[in-house]
Amino acid sequence: MYPPEFGYFKPSSVDEALDFLDKEDARPIAGGQSLIPMLKLRVISLNYVVDLNPLTSLSYIKDEGNEVRIGALTRHAEIVSNTSSKVPLLYDAARQVGDVQVRNLGTIGGSISNADPAADYPSVLLALDAKVVISSKSGERVVSAKDFFKGPFTTDLKKGEIVKEIVFPRLEGYKTAYIKVVRRAGDFALASLAMAIKVSNGNVEDVRLAYSGVSDSPYRAYEAEKILIGNRLTDETIQEAAEKAAGGANPPTDVRGSSWYRKEVMKVITVKGLRGV
Repeated sequence: MYPPEFGYFKPSSVDEALDFLDKEDARPIAGGQSLIPMLKLRVISLNYVVDLNPLTSLSYIKDEGNEVRIGALTRHAEIVSNTSSKVPLLYDAARQVGDVQVRNLGTIGGSISNADPAADYPSVLLALDAKVVISSKSGERVVSAKDFFKGPFTTDLKKGEIVKEIVFPRLEGYKTAYIKVVRRAGDFALASLAMAIKVSNGNVEDVRLAYSGVSDSPYRAYEAEKILIGNRLTDETIQEAAEKAAGGANPPTDVRGSSWYRKEVMKVITVKGLRGV
């Protein structure tokens, strides 16, 4: 389908973009990997798109010691090239986003702003307790990942606001893994696990288990984490945690898989991730 007719605005600065977004019925666009398909399917309509691509000040990866700041306009391919040692869990997820064309065009800010429940980054942000910095004409505010994602394709962003950057804390002593199951190469996740775990003297000191594709927003299995924290990783504790994680989720049923099947996949990837530690 062809998208409905809309106008195009190319700002010369972030302030100019924010001013336009505040006044008009408009949405920002960067890679266009989410917005254009939604326009073509006529899921949304608007009067203008605001092209953020000239605003190169929003594209960066800054290592600031205890945290890593990534600008909203940073492409997936740039994340793959520059974060393997800085934010390894994000690196693992970024290299599994779509295909080469998508990774060269799509941006981290666009992906999380679209908030597809099966997208790769939302569960990573949730597992790492990342912060989202949001800009508007009124200034900036910071929202935790768990409060940013509100539901399917719904975030805490309000009219006139854009994601400026995402702040990832460095997790010292953690092992991480991103495990994704898809029907076809390049697909969104049927189910995926973003895991970060710290083990001391054989016992689990901390663990984060976050999933995509199994709920209407990224899902963190807090009750499953409680089973593991303070205990050794045995076959029994791992299986109990996997069962608890799947039991707390409410996966959808669609053409890619049933709710029951997604829960079974959750158990498999949870066991695989924890045994890999």
